[in-house]
Amino acid sequence: MKLSHTRIPQGILIRFSGELDHHEAGRCIEYLEKVMTLYSTDRIYLDFSTLTFMDSSGIAVVLNAQRNTLGAGQSLCVVGAPAFVIRIFQTAGLLSRIHMEPMLPEITKEKEACTHGTK
Repeated sequence: MKLSHTRIPQGILIRFSGELDHHEAGRCIEYLEKVMTLYSTDRIYLDFSTLTFMDSSGIAVVLNAQRNTLGAGQSLCVVGAPAFVIRIFQTAGLLSRIHMEPMLPEITKEKEACTHGTK
């Protein structure tokens, strides 16, 4: 599992590459907590587009991240989730609790200005 993050106009993009299983879940949770602490006011995007495998441990990673972002007043969105990831969340009955988008939302000039607090 490879994890990386970058600042984008929409917030912080955290990319997951490879296999997210119970062996990697703890490390992922720690990484996410550190990044969310560093960027405590930014919207968090979890990019799952390059995941090749995820078991139910991935649910714990996402729910932990969601709990932390909500507690800090941030928001969280999973982007680019492959069909197998969506099925895992669907089977667990969590699709309605997790904000998912097929791709990263674009920022218009108006939204970008509002995001930065100026008009």
